[in-house]
Amino acid sequence: MNAVGATTVEAPGGRSLRTLFRKRRRTDRGVSFPELAWVHHLRQQELSAEHHGPYEGPAEQRYREFVERFEAANGEIVSQYWCTTEASGIALTIKRRPLLLTDTVRLHWATDWSTKDKPKLMRLLYECETLAVKVQEVLRDTSRRLAIQALFNVISFVLAFAETPHTSDEKAVSEISRSTRAGLKEIDTYYRHAAERSGQITYVGGMLFGMLPPLLISVAGWIVIGHNNSSAVGIGLLCFSVGAVGALMSVLSRLSSGKVSVDWEFGKDTLRTLGSLRPFVGAVFGVMTYLALKSGVIGIDLANKAGSSYYFVVFSFAAGFSERLAQDMLLATTLESVVGSGKGAQPKGDDETGLTTTSV
Repeated sequence: MNAVGATTVEAPGGRSLRTLFRKRRRTDRGVSFPELAWVHHLRQQELSAEHHGPYEGPAEQRYREFVERFEAANGEIVSQYWCTTEASGIALTIKRRPLLLTDTVRLHWATDWSTKDKPKLMRLLYECETLAVKVQEVLRDTSRRLAIQALFNVISFVLAFAETPHTSDEKAVSEISRSTRAGLKEIDTYYRHAAERSGQITYVGGMLFGMLPPLLISVAGWIVIGHNNSSAVGIGLLCFSVGAVGALMSVLSRLSSGKVSVDWEFGKDTLRTLGSLRPFVGAVFGVMTYLALKSGVIGIDLANKAGSSYYFVVFSFAAGFSERLAQDMLLATTLESVVGSGKGAQPKGDDETGLTTTSV
C-alpha cells in the first residue's frame, strides 16, 4: 500500500512540461468536417434507436463537443444541411475578425458517403466543389459571401435529391443535372466578373505596399534638397520617387477606364508581388529620365532655366506614367546620338521609334 501511495504521490511531480503540452495539444486538436459529419451520423442513429431521451445520449454529447471544437477553428456554423441516412452534409461558417478586417466565410462539405454508388451525382457535386474552391481562394468580402451562399443552396439541393428514390430514374437525374449545371453557370459568370475586380484590388494593394520605399526615398530627397537646392543627389532621389507615383497613377487611371486586366487565378500572393514591383519599374524609368536629361543625352537645355528641378520632376512623372513614352524617348535620343554623330545626319520628322527628340 505504501508503494502504491508513493507511486500515486510522485506521478504528478514526474510530469514534464512537454508531456502536459502534448496532452493539451491532443485535447485542443481541431475537428475536420468529415469527422463532424460522421459523428452527426452516429448521433442520428442514436436518436433512431431510442435508447436515450432526445439529445441526451453519449453520441449527442460527443457531437456537441465536436461542433464546439470545429467552430473554434473555423468560425460559427450559420447554415448547414445533413443527410438523414448517410454521413454526409455541408456547412457554411463565418469566422469573425476584429476591427476593420473582413470576416472569413468558408464552405465545408463531406459528400462521398451519400453518392458513392451514384456516379452522375458524384460528378455533379465535384463540379460544385471545384467552383467552391475557386470562389474561396479568389473572391473577397460580400461577393465571396454571395457566391458561397449560392453554392451552398445548389449542393444542398443535390444532396437532398441523393436521398430520394428518384436517383434510380435516369430522366430525373438528367433533369437535376441540367438544372444544377444551369445554376453553376450563373454562379461561374458572377464569379468571373467579381474575380476580375478582386484581382485588380489585390494588385493595387500590392502597388500601395510597393510605394513605401519610394516614399521614404522621397523624404530623403527633400531633406537633401532642403540643405542644397541644386543637389543632384537630392533631385535624383526625388525623381526616383516621382516615377513610382507616375506608375501608380497610370494603373489607377487605366483601372477606372477598364483597361487593366489581371489573371486572378495567379493567387493573391503572386498578384501582390507583381503589384509591388510596378512602382519600382516606374521609379527606375523616372531616375533614368533624370540622368538622360542631366547628362545632355536628350537635347533639352535646362541648365540656365530657373527652377529646372521642376522640369526634372515633370519628365520623371511622365516616364513613370508611360513606360512606352520613356522607352521611345530614351531609345530615340540614344539611336540618334550614335547613328547621327559625325555623319552630318539631319534630324528626320519621325524615326524608327515613332518619336523625335523635340517631341518629348
